Amino acid sequence: MMQLISRQRLLWLLLLLFTLWLVLVSISLFYFGNKDYGQFDNNQNWQASAPSTLAIKTLGIMPTTGKQVVHVQQAHCSCNSRTKQHIALFTTDYQLPAEKQFRRKLDQVNAAGLLLPATPAVLIFNNGKLLYAGPYATGPMCSVTNSLIAPILTGEVNLTGLWLNGEAKACRCLASQTANLPYTDIDI
Repeated sequence: MMQLISRQRLLWLLLLLFTLWLVLVSISLFYFGNKDYGQFDNNQNWQASAPSTLAIKTLGIMPTTGKQVVHVQQAHCSCNSRTKQHIALFTTDYQLPAEKQFRRKLDQVNAAGLLLPATPAVLIFNNGKLLYAGPYATGPMCSVTNSLIAPILTGEVNLTGLWLNGEAKACRCLASQTANLPYTDIDI
């Protein structure tokens, strides 16, 4: 009888430990999976302080006819890896040749007068003038199925003016979080 009671206690203890482990792992996964998820412009002041126009040549890029894209990342941002699938689609699905795609570091874009609140970001220029600045997609995983830029690049959406998209919720690293870290893990 005594062995039966201690065996039951052991099973309950194991079940309790397993449940506790499961809860802790779930909390950790939720935290680390969502720690960089939020509004692209947390303070909602980017649109008020941004220039009303920005020419692509201020980034050291010669303007051409049609659309040109600038991919902006900063070092040590866990969201950089989530943009690879978007960037791959620029050439294939959006028919934007590599010669019309450029990469710039956050400090280069800031020096040109556009103070991005977060990265990764994409800047879309049409005939040398900025048309869109903001995240690639919405959602914590920034999936291509939630793309904000696909309709712009495919012509499904025709923007009549500049769209500084600070209100979208996406995987992003705020500019102030990594501003002083060296650029070691991005290919720009």
